[in-house]
Amino acid sequence: MKRVSARMFFTVLWRGVCQALGWFFGLFGYKRDGKFAKCVWGLFATSAAVVMSIIAIAVVCAVGKEIYCWYNRQHSICDDPYCYENTFISRDIYFHNHDDGKGYIYNIRTGEKYLKHVAWIAKPTDKDSLICFSDGKKRGYFSKNTGKVVIEPKYSHAWIFSEGLASVEEDGYIKFIDGTGKVVIDKKMAYIPNMEGYVFHGGYCVVDTDDGEQCGLMDKKGNIVLPLEYGSIYPTNDFKLWRLQKGNKRAVFDSELKPIIPLAECYIYIDEGTIDVTLPDHTIRKYDLQGNLINDFYITSFRMLEYEKEEILYRTRTHDDDGDEYAVPFVEEYHPKAVARLRAYVAGDGFEGLMTADGHTVTMPLYKDIEAIANDLYLCTSTNYDKVIVNGKGEIVR
Repeated sequence: MKRVSARMFFTVLWRGVCQALGWFFGLFGYKRDGKFAKCVWGLFATSAAVVMSIIAIAVVCAVGKEIYCWYNRQHSICDDPYCYENTFISRDIYFHNHDDGKGYIYNIRTGEKYLKHVAWIAKPTDKDSLICFSDGKKRGYFSKNTGKVVIEPKYSHAWIFSEGLASVEEDGYIKFIDGTGKVVIDKKMAYIPNMEGYVFHGGYCVVDTDDGEQCGLMDKKGNIVLPLEYGSIYPTNDFKLWRLQKGNKRAVFDSELKPIIPLAECYIYIDEGTIDVTLPDHTIRKYDLQGNLINDFYITSFRMLEYEKEEILYRTRTHDDDGDEYAVPFVEEYHPKAVARLRAYVAGDGFEGLMTADGHTVTMPLYKDIEAIANDLYLCTSTNYDKVIVNGKGEIVR
């Protein structure tokens, strides 16, 4: 279908209106070029111009108002001499931070101060509307939409809201409250100083043992859905996958806590659209985000290997390696270079192996560095930096 521009649309519309008016005048015997018709045409054109001008002015005013409000939100000008930082909260609500810990919540449109003596604030996750704040002694919550207190500051420790719940500390235990301040989960979890707050992602929250050494996952009903036996558990940035570690073993679970990469001794790196699993032999297996194997022997790069031939040649040097010209040219001898039969490929953790020119693997990625010393002989540096000589079959000959 052919696209119609705004200009073409209004042109056709204007012509249609003009033809309709001409037809209407013809019904009463008036000619288009008559005095009456010209008068009506003039009134119509003037009215149309006035209406379009009013519409244009209204659009400009509306856009200008939005730009002004946006600029105020981005570059709010505060005339308070003690305010050193303005933090945007919502459309008209700002946190004016004082260096003496006596900041306040402020509406830039009405000039009203809702909450005074605020030491700091902590914003919730995207869909939650309650902001955690401290008055210097206790912590509570206020609405980011109105700037008014919803839950009074009464907690010694409290953290941000996530998926409708927030963790607070009461009587030495971590509890979870809803948007009204009502305790909805109380598992008698001990408060551990300097530990991160408990935040829900995709319906689950990482919780720790009382000594903080191991962790598991809890759902929003307070059920432990993954036992507290892991060293670390982290969600991915989009919160669709979970990365788990137990000792030197790692795994990846989906949003329903089903393993897509089973627990095994490996390193795991999750990129956009893929999961790279580096095994103890330094080989990399690449999976998609559903756990389907894409490549069972992934290499990051390869390089040609050159060696110096025994033949001796001579050449005249007129410039040094930096391009500066020698005062007196001289003749030097050198060994010409040639390309070895095998190539070096790079796998996990930068480890290298040998492969043929057509891609067949000769050795596993066992070496930190490989250099050719003959057409089919290679000096390889092992993990403890010992050097061995390997032939074209991958056999250590010395």
